[in-house]
Amino acid sequence: MELTVVVPTRNEAGNVPLLIQRLRNSLAELPFELLFVDDSDDGTTRILREAARKDPRIAMIHRRPEGRLGGLSTAVVTGMARARGRLVCVMDGDLQHPPELIPEMVARARAGADLVVASRYLPGATSRGLGSWSRRLVSRGATRVARTLFLEARASTDPLAGFFLCRTDLIRGLEFRPVGFKILLELLVCTPGSRVAEVPLDFQPRGAGESKATIAQGWLYLQHLWSLIRDVPGSARRWKFAAVGLSGLGILLAALEVLGAWLGWPALLAWAGAFALSLAWNTVLNLRLTFADLRRERSPLLRGYLLSALGSGAVQLLAFLGLRYTGLPLVVEGLVAAVAGMAVNAVVSLRLVRWGRRVPDSPVGSLALLQRLARAARADQAALLGADMAVLASYPGEQYRPTRTVRDLWRRAGTSGQAIMWTTPPSGRAQARASVGVDSIIVIPAAAGPRDGARVVLLRHRRTPFTSADLDAAMRQMQRLGRADARAQATKVPPTSSRISPDPVR
Repeated sequence: MELTVVVPTRNEAGNVPLLIQRLRNSLAELPFELLFVDDSDDGTTRILREAARKDPRIAMIHRRPEGRLGGLSTAVVTGMARARGRLVCVMDGDLQHPPELIPEMVARARAGADLVVASRYLPGATSRGLGSWSRRLVSRGATRVARTLFLEARASTDPLAGFFLCRTDLIRGLEFRPVGFKILLELLVCTPGSRVAEVPLDFQPRGAGESKATIAQGWLYLQHLWSLIRDVPGSARRWKFAAVGLSGLGILLAALEVLGAWLGWPALLAWAGAFALSLAWNTVLNLRLTFADLRRERSPLLRGYLLSALGSGAVQLLAFLGLRYTGLPLVVEGLVAAVAGMAVNAVVSLRLVRWGRRVPDSPVGSLALLQRLARAARADQAALLGADMAVLASYPGEQYRPTRTVRDLWRRAGTSGQAIMWTTPPSGRAQARASVGVDSIIVIPAAAGPRDGARVVLLRHRRTPFTSADLDAAMRQMQRLGRADARAQATKVPPTSSRISPDPVR
């Protein structure tokens, strides 16, 4: 099946029959299914049940009142989780989203897009379905806020759209935590680097029924923004960096005042003490907040960050010395010098993220891939298993033989399409030894592997098993190689030069 259309409904009895008919007409050339997630208390449920009885392509999930927590957002997530198509399209059930646009969105996905957005703000699009000027103003303002906070949201002109289509494997394993109904924004933020395409949307006036937009939804939207900033490491990085920098500036100025004015230290010594204190503060907070998603890369990141901070300190020192003869108060001199240094630190530190995460343009052989993954996850051994469970390569050099447990995890990873982490259960004895090593295994489907169905197996036998951080580091390495492969294909690299070579020698 190529396409699943997910339609959340709540009291849309006046719109559903026409919507189903228009969807059938628009998708006549596609293998599709319609999945309605219904929270209705009117006749909508009865209409959908009758439609599903007559047409096997239509299915309905009716949620009882006690199961509707989260409203529209959880309804969409429920539908996306049940989707069977290679592509999944989300749209409203109030006829504001024209079904006739879906074939064009499917064509964009077939052309290589990971995510296709029906935008209200492209040339040729309209937003007349918003109605009053006040709703248009609120919509524009909310869109501007999202695009300002999150660089990932700038991939779309309408990151708050409710009409979009994506590859099903893009959302597989994604842990949605939506607050409100802006699912697309969460998808953009949680899948950075996705290839986004857009089509202009003629946003229609609502059919029958009443709009679900309320002031409460605006409050939920603000909560959603905060949850994305707080709970998604790496999101809103520039704003987190700025917040940490301002807090460090406050520490520096306060320390400068205490050391220089209150304790009477010499100006240069007071500045050095204040700078060291603010540097320590900023470093700890930036590693915990700004660069939290790079926690397994902290050694090179920390070195680069400290070099950048020391460069910033040199700029601050020169500016501070240059201001010593102006007669300004000590705190004002420190403020001006700190602003100059912060500008340098911001430019260099934020670029470290890109500099430190490059991958080579040349193809990566199986042995090099396993070596990278083993180092990232701190594994003792790594192996690449083909579709027939044959060992294609192993690192270190000794030949690896999969155990019964590994073979079982290999099958489960292939069935789910997701990475699996397994650890030997702890001893049930009350006085068990704590020094005994345990076996832990990570199995990752190698989508870019030399053969269809290949999996990477990482193994560790130590007192400390694999953690979620180890799995995250390994997955990040795989994602980088996948993005590099996509860039290579975009520049017309010959298809024979695969990103992962079956030759272990390469």
